Amino acid sequence: MIERQGSSYLPEWKEVDRLAALQKFDILDTEPDVEFDSIARIAAQICNAPIAYISFIDERRQWLKAKIGLDVTEVPREASVCSQAMLQPGLSIVSDLTHDPRFKDLPALDGTPMPSFYAGAPLTTSDGLPLGMLCVLDRDARPEGLKPQQAEALSALARAVMCQLELKLASRAVAESEEFSRRLLASSEDCIKVFDLQGRLRFMSQGGMRAMEVPDFSTVEGRSWSDLWSSLAGEDADKAIDAARAGGTGRFQGPCATSTGTQKWWDVVVTPIMGRNSTPQGFLCISRDITEFRHTEQSLRRNEQRLRTLVDVMPLSFTSPQVVWFTDLDGEFTYCNDVWYEYTGLRSDTSPPEEWTSIVQPSHCERSMGQWKEALEKGLSFEIEMPLRRALDGMYRWFIVRGQPLKNEQGNVEQWFGIAMDIHERKQSEQALSDSEERLQLALKAAHMIAWEFNPQTAATTRSKNSLALLGIHPGPDRTFMTGIHPEDHQKVEGFLKRIQTSGSDSIECRYVMPGGEVRWLRARGEQAAPDRIVGVTFDISEHKEAEEEIWRSANHDALTGLPNRNLFQHRLEAALAQAEQAGTSVSLLLIDLDDFKDINDTLGHDAGDALLQETARRLSAMVRKCDTVARIGGDEFAVLVVEPLKLENANRLGSLIGEMLRQPFAYQKRTLVSRVSIGIAAYPDHDGTPTELVKDADIAMYQAKSQGRNRVVTYSSEMRRVIEQRVSLGRGMREAIANDEIVPFYQPKVNLATGEIVGLEALARWRHPSEGILTPAFFGAVFEDHEIAASMGKLLTSKIAADVREWLDQDLPFGRIALNLSPAEFAQSGVVDNMLRTLDWLKVPPTFFEVEVTETVLLGRNSDSVSRALAQFRQHGIQIALDDFGTGYASLTHLKQFPVDHIKIDRSFVRDLEQDSDDEAIIAAVISLGRSLQLAITAEGVETHGQARRLRELGCDHAQGYLYAKPMAAAQVPELLSRWNSMLVKPRPERNAKLLIG
Repeated sequence: MIERQGSSYLPEWKEVDRLAALQKFDILDTEPDVEFDSIARIAAQICNAPIAYISFIDERRQWLKAKIGLDVTEVPREASVCSQAMLQPGLSIVSDLTHDPRFKDLPALDGTPMPSFYAGAPLTTSDGLPLGMLCVLDRDARPEGLKPQQAEALSALARAVMCQLELKLASRAVAESEEFSRRLLASSEDCIKVFDLQGRLRFMSQGGMRAMEVPDFSTVEGRSWSDLWSSLAGEDADKAIDAARAGGTGRFQGPCATSTGTQKWWDVVVTPIMGRNSTPQGFLCISRDITEFRHTEQSLRRNEQRLRTLVDVMPLSFTSPQVVWFTDLDGEFTYCNDVWYEYTGLRSDTSPPEEWTSIVQPSHCERSMGQWKEALEKGLSFEIEMPLRRALDGMYRWFIVRGQPLKNEQGNVEQWFGIAMDIHERKQSEQALSDSEERLQLALKAAHMIAWEFNPQTAATTRSKNSLALLGIHPGPDRTFMTGIHPEDHQKVEGFLKRIQTSGSDSIECRYVMPGGEVRWLRARGEQAAPDRIVGVTFDISEHKEAEEEIWRSANHDALTGLPNRNLFQHRLEAALAQAEQAGTSVSLLLIDLDDFKDINDTLGHDAGDALLQETARRLSAMVRKCDTVARIGGDEFAVLVVEPLKLENANRLGSLIGEMLRQPFAYQKRTLVSRVSIGIAAYPDHDGTPTELVKDADIAMYQAKSQGRNRVVTYSSEMRRVIEQRVSLGRGMREAIANDEIVPFYQPKVNLATGEIVGLEALARWRHPSEGILTPAFFGAVFEDHEIAASMGKLLTSKIAADVREWLDQDLPFGRIALNLSPAEFAQSGVVDNMLRTLDWLKVPPTFFEVEVTETVLLGRNSDSVSRALAQFRQHGIQIALDDFGTGYASLTHLKQFPVDHIKIDRSFVRDLEQDSDDEAIIAAVISLGRSLQLAITAEGVETHGQARRLRELGCDHAQGYLYAKPMAAAQVPELLSRWNSMLVKPRPERNAKLLIG
């Protein structure tokens, strides 16, 4: 047993839930119960304690339901040991309260000294909520606590207390339920009866005895169904009883006399009383007296017949159609006279009835139906005007619909009665009068319009009263028609008045200066009413003008920088070229592209990119004159339009200044941003004279600046366009070649300089041109800049090379490794490794027969991280990596360290003069030494002489490749080459073998 003192245990339950559970049991402040007293006495005896009690704790006190050896009814909660013990789960034991810091200062419960020993078991609900404690106390301390049997018994007695509480709660609920059922049956006026399976009456409610006029239930108890309801016996009653016997519900209506002979009409419902085995044990019969309802219903039928007869003859006494209608409480029509159906063309025999809202004019339907529903909800008389379509000609005519609620004795609406009358002629007269008044009000509307009269003979002007509010001019006659007109528009207004006298009417827009100095735009319309009278109206159009200006600005300016956009720039370029052609002057166009914009966006976010664009726009605007134009025509592309008197050479100098200015760093969020630009320049008349061609010239020059390394200014020349057109033509031809399967691999052997053996083949792209023959990349290499073409060509070559390798494997040819050249475009594809491995797997070619050659151009690209991952994946699948054209790029040593390289290929430019140039020999020797130190294979390209091969072997080069051994050849020639080569390899003399091969 563990004694808890000073515990920091936090209960899982909430106090509000505990108090709610305590209130549910309704145990507080109740009279003593012998059951609880007995449990407290047993607890004291078992634990050999002089004091025992059962208590419950609410928010402010501990109340004792049963107590032994203690004369206290309640204790403040703050002075209660149980309120602390209740917080602990399970049994709580304190050996000596006087030495426990939590309880040593508590006052005595009944004036006697504070007990020393305490043991308590919580009274816990099934949800784990403690309501109170069952406790035993001793005035002497008990260091040994309770024996295990005593502790177990105390906990069991606590559970017995909770069982008593649950039992009392359940008993109370049953009693309340029975009382509710009794009152419910007593209050019902229906005749509720219970019959056994033999049809004998076993129960009748008080309401039933009143309805059946039975003085005492004993007089009818045990009587059979047929005796009580003899007059109801019939086919409907038999069906109802059969349905109840089958476990269903039966219902019927019919007459039956009471015990005193009073005849009544009943609505009877019969349902089975099911037993535990789900079989009927008897029948419940509920009968309702509907005699009065029956009489009322019959009376209503008679009255309805009389009313319909009256309604049918009513329209004969009126000149216009009179529609009479009835609806139910929800507004659904229950009756309309024939006039309604003749006018609307709707049918009366459809079920459900046709929707009458379809004949209300659509523009008035929503409003009219809203008024209709609102009137029905209020339950008051109403009048609604609405246009209804006439079936005869499809014309809409105005009707006034009047409705009156018909209420029952309790004042509740049961149905609606009303009429509808044709008021079309009256409505037309009212509308004509309203239209006339509206036109008059429009002329004098005080918001933004004034009316005026002007006498051209006397120059006198009369204005409407609202002229003071609109223009600050006092109404009434004066001679100041031009008062407030902007000085620059006086002549325009004078011309306006003259044109009216000449043509009879005119309109004008002009500016008006308010008394406070604000300038407003006005529009005036006037017409000649008499030789001495011009009438007109003037209204304020300032907001319209502002909106037009804002729309124009939004349509012609960039939202981010505020510069003219491409649309406005195009208009200004066209105007500048037209003016230059007419005046014989010049126009220069500078297209500016931000080289680093994508990097800044990707690394610092679009906010930084936007800041760079705004700063660029600000700097460009500060560098040009007012007559020039700076525009943003694309994402990171700007244009500067420079007009006379500047010439092309001035534009070149301006381009250089712009480049320097934009390279100046600027701060953004504590970061320093530097931007470099590529600028292309074209001019009229030096180059083209049409807007489209001049923009194309500048764009070509800008593209040339980018291809030359960016961050420079290039002026257009006709040669640039020729190169571009040639590249476009070549791209078109290459796409056709790929589609026609004209791209094929050629193979050049790689020879081991020590043994003379062919240790591999390099696959090279060739174009089998239908008219030009076999073309090398020297002809079509420019298309590799087009990533789409390069990627397509790479996939095509990979599949063909894999097919060739599969064929050589089937022939058991010793071809070594096949080297594939991968372009930057192929590495830009996310699935370059997967695509190649999938192709090899499909053709059942092991990846270990392949080597991938990459140039330092690939490694230096923006996608170097993805290139590194791809190379690592190639290595994982047994494909070696070769660094091609080694020494011709940048940072080669860094690449050897950073990327997974197995093989270095010395560029042919170092091999070409190896025998004559000591510098080339020194470079090759250094590369070979470096490769051996890094355990990399070395291959020399472009070997064409025996002397080159001999010197390379002496320097320690591993392999050689070049025309000395073989020119690139088609796949069909490779088996013959390998066969002849191997047959001549009697001794490891590669010079001799090579001589024999090419001799």
